[in-house]
Amino acid sequence: MNFDWQRLTQLQFWLELKEQLADVGPLLPFLLAFLESFFPILPLFVIVIFNVTVYGNVIGFLTSYIGNIAGSVTVFLFFRIYVRPSVEKYAEKHPRIHRSLIWVSKQRPSVIFYLSALPFTPSSLLNMFFGCSQFSKRSFILAIAGGKFIMIAMMAFFGYSVQEISENPVFIMISMVGLLVVYGISRWANKISGINKL
Repeated sequence: MNFDWQRLTQLQFWLELKEQLADVGPLLPFLLAFLESFFPILPLFVIVIFNVTVYGNVIGFLTSYIGNIAGSVTVFLFFRIYVRPSVEKYAEKHPRIHRSLIWVSKQRPSVIFYLSALPFTPSSLLNMFFGCSQFSKRSFILAIAGGKFIMIAMMAFFGYSVQEISENPVFIMISMVGLLVVYGISRWANKISGINKL
C-alpha cells in the first residue's frame, strides 16, 4: 500500500491525526518538529498548528520550537563536522561553490535571524550552507534560535486561531491576507539576501 505524500501538505490529514494521537505525550510533537529539519517535505507550518491544537498553546509551542531548533542545530553540526571538509576540497575546483561559501561566511548574524524568522525561507539550506562554511557556530545557534522563536510563535498563534477561523469567515480573509504579506516579505528577503541564488 503506497502512502500519498501530498497528504502531508493538507491540514485535514493533520486534523485527523490529531484525533488519533491526542493522548500521546509531548515526544511526538517534538519529533515532528525535529524531523522537519531533515525532511523539508514535512510542512513546519502545519506541524506547529497540529502541535498547538492537540497539545495546547504552551506545550505545543515549546515542543515545536525546541524540536525544530534541535533539528536545525543537528543538521548544522553534521554538515560542519562531516561534510565541510569534502565541500571545501570540492569548492577549490568549482568557483561558484567557492563564492557561495565565501558569501555565507561573511554574513552577519542578523541576516540569519531575519531569514529564519520568515516562514517561507528554505531553512534547510541555511542549516546546510552555514554548516559547510566557516561561520561562527555560536553566532549561528543564537541567531537561528532568535529567528525561529518569532517564526514559530507566529505559526502557533495561527494554530491557536484555527477554532476562531472555523467560526468567523472574516477571520479567514484576515489570516489569508496576513499569510500573503508574510510570503511576499519572505520572497523579497530571500532575493535581497541572495540565498535563493546559492
